[in-house]
Amino acid sequence: MRYKDLKKIIEGEDAAKAVEALSSQKKDVDVEILKKQWSVDKHEVTDKGKRKDRKVLYEEEQETENGTKTVVKERPEPVNRIPVPFQKNIVGKAVSFLFGNPVKVVASATQEPEIKLLDAVNKILDDNKTDSKNRVVAKQLFRSTQVAEFWYPIKAAEPHEDYGFETEFKLRMSVFSPWDGVKLFPLFDDYGDMIAFSREYTVKDEENKDIQQFETYTAESYYLWKQASASWELVETTPNPIKRIPVVYSEQEHAEWADVQVAIERLETLLSNHADTNDYNGSPTVVAEGQILSIGKKGEQGKVLEVEKGGKVEYLSWDHAPESIRMEIENLFKVILTYTQTPDISFESVKGIGAISGIALKLLFMDAHLKVMDKREIFDPHLKRRLNIIKAFVAEMDKGFDKVAKKLKIDAEITPYIIQDDLERMNLLITANGGKAVISQKTSVAQSGLVDDPDAEFKQLEIEFEKANKMAITEPTE
Repeated sequence: MRYKDLKKIIEGEDAAKAVEALSSQKKDVDVEILKKQWSVDKHEVTDKGKRKDRKVLYEEEQETENGTKTVVKERPEPVNRIPVPFQKNIVGKAVSFLFGNPVKVVASATQEPEIKLLDAVNKILDDNKTDSKNRVVAKQLFRSTQVAEFWYPIKAAEPHEDYGFETEFKLRMSVFSPWDGVKLFPLFDDYGDMIAFSREYTVKDEENKDIQQFETYTAESYYLWKQASASWELVETTPNPIKRIPVVYSEQEHAEWADVQVAIERLETLLSNHADTNDYNGSPTVVAEGQILSIGKKGEQGKVLEVEKGGKVEYLSWDHAPESIRMEIENLFKVILTYTQTPDISFESVKGIGAISGIALKLLFMDAHLKVMDKREIFDPHLKRRLNIIKAFVAEMDKGFDKVAKKLKIDAEITPYIIQDDLERMNLLITANGGKAVISQKTSVAQSGLVDDPDAEFKQLEIEFEKANKMAITEPTE
């Protein structure tokens, strides 16, 4: 669909047709299923309708007219239901490796207006805590397959210069996803460019009744529809001042754990069955061969069972658990972690590693870093669009940035998280620098993280160094 055709539909008199056109490219996402897979208390293994309690028989003595009678009855016995939160583990580690380090904002800003614009963009990013919001965006995308971030100005209580120039507005960011009950509807033209973005959500009216709202952003306007009874009604239209859709939208085909969901369910079943078996075999059963002549009294310590000559008493034990079960459990763990590119960094896995080099660390986390490279196909354009939207808002808040905002290219760089071997890195740099220091003493004090005031600490070190040298010169020698 072309934008001019869409605009005719939106501005026509048929509101229902406009809403239908704007939501025509909706993605089918069954969020309820994803939420059940995410929450351990809703996993299939915990469903008593699917994993039913076991029925066991027991004997009960009943008094009758003819005396005591033994009756066999049936009662339900709870079985083990052990869910494993692999979905949260997969998503959590994917988010941490992707945005464990702050995103770097880079630009070739050389002239003063460019430097001021870059500074304003960085201040807006910091003001909106985007280093944390990046993790929220990634988490929502990985578990619900859709996410959108919306940038909008709000009027401040009074004019301010927080962004390096005087303005009456603050720029804010909100994150939307199907996980929170919001339906997202991007609309692309034949060339893959987004020409409209819509979202549908529910609000409460004065009588606490649910009202469906449908809002749309295009490069030219903002539209708001409300659903009155069964029909839609256009209630608001506002011009878009930045002439750019103020929404960054991203999606992926499936939830992060989709390829291994069957393996997770199988693992949970095996662990639960194994726990049932342990319960059954955990209480020892005594087997006697021959006639028992005497049994010690109840509560007697070191009591002895006496059997007839040739008799034997022993515990019935499960000497060998099936090796195939153990192997299958181990294999399922490997399959789940391997095919989601999730490193196993549990204490049991790393406790025997010892000190390893920086290269070995990179090899250890190579699969996770390759996954970050894959995710950059989504997040490089996502972050680029975010920066372009912020530039457009800055140019609108201060017209002096209008030309430079169109000219200056600002990019975002994602650095995968890894534990740094600082000593190895420093030795490498010193070697490359011909054995000379690569940072000053003042910088090393500042980067130590051991002092609150690096400047004062460095001055104190200079005083102590001077004092030590003076004493070495004036000290009498024998």
